[in-house]
Amino acid sequence: MKKTEILIPDGIFHLSDCENIQSQFPQGSFILDKTITGCGATTMFLSDDTPTILCCARLELMHCKANSPRFIGKVHEFRKFGDRSSPVIDLINSTKAYIGRCNSPFSTQTEKILVSYDSFKHVAQALAESKMLDRFRVVVDEMQTMFTDSSFKGVVEIEFLEALRQMNNVVFVSATPYIEYYLDAMGYFNGLPYVELVWPPSSIHCSNIEMKPYLKQSPRTTAKKIIDGYRASGYFMNKMVGGKMVYSDEAVFYINDVSLILDIAKDNALTPLDTNIICAVNEDNRKRLKNKGFEIGHAPQEGKPHKTFTFVTKCAFEGVDFYSPCAYTYIFSNINIDNLALDISLDLPQIMGRQRLGSNLFRYDATFYYKTMMDFDEKNELAFRNKIQNKANLSKGLIENYNKCDEAIRFGLGDVYRSSQQKDKFSKNYVAVIDDTIRGSQRVVFNELAMFNEIRAWDIQKSQYANGCQVMRSIEDSTKSISDDPRIQLFLKSFIGSFENKMEIYCQFLNECPDCKELLEWLPQIPSEMKIYYNTLGPDRLRSLSYKEANIRKEIDSIGLHEITKQEVAAQFVQGQFYTLKDVKHILQCVYSKVGVRETAKASDLKGLIACNETQRTIDGHRENGYVIL
Repeated sequence: MKKTEILIPDGIFHLSDCENIQSQFPQGSFILDKTITGCGATTMFLSDDTPTILCCARLELMHCKANSPRFIGKVHEFRKFGDRSSPVIDLINSTKAYIGRCNSPFSTQTEKILVSYDSFKHVAQALAESKMLDRFRVVVDEMQTMFTDSSFKGVVEIEFLEALRQMNNVVFVSATPYIEYYLDAMGYFNGLPYVELVWPPSSIHCSNIEMKPYLKQSPRTTAKKIIDGYRASGYFMNKMVGGKMVYSDEAVFYINDVSLILDIAKDNALTPLDTNIICAVNEDNRKRLKNKGFEIGHAPQEGKPHKTFTFVTKCAFEGVDFYSPCAYTYIFSNINIDNLALDISLDLPQIMGRQRLGSNLFRYDATFYYKTMMDFDEKNELAFRNKIQNKANLSKGLIENYNKCDEAIRFGLGDVYRSSQQKDKFSKNYVAVIDDTIRGSQRVVFNELAMFNEIRAWDIQKSQYANGCQVMRSIEDSTKSISDDPRIQLFLKSFIGSFENKMEIYCQFLNECPDCKELLEWLPQIPSEMKIYYNTLGPDRLRSLSYKEANIRKEIDSIGLHEITKQEVAAQFVQGQFYTLKDVKHILQCVYSKVGVRETAKASDLKGLIACNETQRTIDGHRENGYVIL
């Protein structure tokens, strides 16, 4: 595979800001590796003067793009979200009419069509009948889903790929494309130019991912503990930013199992009022959610309210943007689901790019729950490889038999093969029956996508989940190009060893780089107690105590827990500002948790910790009791 690197200039954050970037792209079809999410590639393609078909793996992504303030009314959706009743012929005629309007002498609009992978063949048919097939550029967004969906979505992906063969200008776009080994092994992708964007450190960000193995707990139990913790404290996560504690009171759970999500909702008495479930749009999911009082949700547009609990499955998160002001991310990987293990190298960067609001202080933070329990000895490896080879040989034999039959028998045999693929989802063979709408024929082909996805799923579990060290290494590899500041990255590499060593390194680094203090206080890799020790005692006193934790704790105890609590409370409350009793209790409980006070906070505690007056204020038409800070 021929790879070309394009260097993005310093200070550029979105591709639309990079002049003449498209002039550096190769002619014809190619793979575009964005390397980072959120860089505005689809926005660039939808905003230029080239007639474009944007192919979306997810209906949710289509919905988000079509209804965004930037593109609402400027793009044509082949099938709108929730529209299951319109006949295909009506949708094709509507698309032809749209193309005709854009090409009228009085129009200045460039054709921009949004379509799902499974409906692309109909758009291609409309273009072929209008003799405009060669005018359009096809942009395949989130191209990695062509592989990851191929085993459970039946023939959709391979039929999509076959339809793309009719197009001369196809751009396969992803921040996490399938690795070159698999692409080179497939006939369609082998030989395609591969363009990789190289971003400067100033344009990308640091992800802070905390690893937590399930051990003996199930995902269901783990989720309940998270939700119980939120209900007890009023927040999901907190951290120090700029010397002040900030709190997340919203969470997004990435759980790739609708049944498990519904079980969690039942366990915790979640309702549609506080819970948003975003999953694949199909009849089965609609029925299951409806039976529990839910419906398939959307990611709210920017500025719209978000619910406290959002659950997202793998079939929904690629390319979907969240604009939450304070959401924290929880990621659950269940390696026991065949072919659906979370691929750290593909899925993790995608997930960490979903929060788009820059003011969300938890935008790049997440907790990753995983389990390591597979046995990958040579015997299992050989058995797996033999199974794949046997399925491949059987598939080639079935296709050969099909091609030898006369037309009448082929038609009936195709129906048999089609029934098998719908029932077995390529678990027994890789034979795919596709309808070629452009050529007007039925064909039987070998589904390479399904085969390599099965191999990839095995390789994921073997290479990424064999043990905790490999999970950590995979996370580091998948985010190693994401860096806020090279100084921070060097610091984290040196931040190892005993408590004494880490405390000394922390103090020395802030002495050399005082402007990095706020950045360090964002990082969950640094224990919160170290930040408290530094803020309370200062670097000089910590050095005089030889950075030893026992000495530091003794000094802290001599100051008194009450005095430290007063200092923390003073840092959290703003002079002259009014706080409701609920807000006061919430903030105090967070401070107590941080400094180690083993008590339940009461709003009245504030009077003994900071100068304040109890009063009332009218908020949103209601009288609220609270305190004004003096």
